Amino acid sequence: MRYCGAMTAHQQPHQPYRRVMTALLADIESGRLGPGDQLPSTRELAEQYGVASMTVRNALKHLQQQGHVQPTHGVGWFVTEPPPSGQDLEDRVATLEREVQELRTRIES
Repeated sequence: MRYCGAMTAHQQPHQPYRRVMTALLADIESGRLGPGDQLPSTRELAEQYGVASMTVRNALKHLQQQGHVQPTHGVGWFVTEPPPSGQDLEDRVATLEREVQELRTRIES
């Protein structure tokens, strides 16, 4: 199975790790790879994209920092739940602030 986002030649990033990262991210954002899906092995991805394994690991680390994938030691890399949007975080903060205020009111009563 091939996991590669479609890009035209003029859209492809110059750095190889960015090309891999962009293609994997496109697959995640399009739903071809969903939460809980295991990515192909580092070796398989390296062969698929014609890059070194270290390049793939670099791309995966960047995707991990962005919250899109997570490694499981000895098993492989998995797609995570999508990171919350800014609005989701704002809504959660507002809810927590209301809950804290309610608790303060109860304590003061």
